[in-house]
Amino acid sequence: MKDDRVLLCRNNDLFSREAVYQTAEGLDVSSSQAFSLHDRRLLYDDVQLVTLHSDRGLWYLLATGAAAALLLAIAIFIVALDTSMWAVALPFFIFGAAPLVSFLVRLAVGRETVTIHGRRSKAILRFSGLRKHRSREIYGQVCSLVRRAQSAGRLP
Repeated sequence: MKDDRVLLCRNNDLFSREAVYQTAEGLDVSSSQAFSLHDRRLLYDDVQLVTLHSDRGLWYLLATGAAAALLLAIAIFIVALDTSMWAVALPFFIFGAAPLVSFLVRLAVGRETVTIHGRRSKAILRFSGLRKHRSREIYGQVCSLVRRAQSAGRLP
């Protein structure tokens, strides 16, 4: 790999991993799905749209909410049957608290997404809602570099 690349963001999904690097000419997107690796380059001259938006992630909220509800319901059910069985219900409370906290944090602060659309490809940079400043900083950098590259190409 080149040494002049700066890592902007890493995205990890259930079945894929993606890293976005900034170079002097554009953005390099390295992604892997299962056993296949893909490298794409998005040049600043080819960028048509850069967006910054917030979302919550519906599937994430559904998965963490369902896991928390299931584990906490089991714990409450065990304690409701017999209060002396609280020691058996305690692990279900503990393991149910983690997805509940994760659900509440994502629900409260969301997730910031910077999307860079090119003519033939697209780069998506996702940041936790706790890193809003970083997402806005990256958005400003990319917009500035795109504006500079596209205005330099128009001048004779």
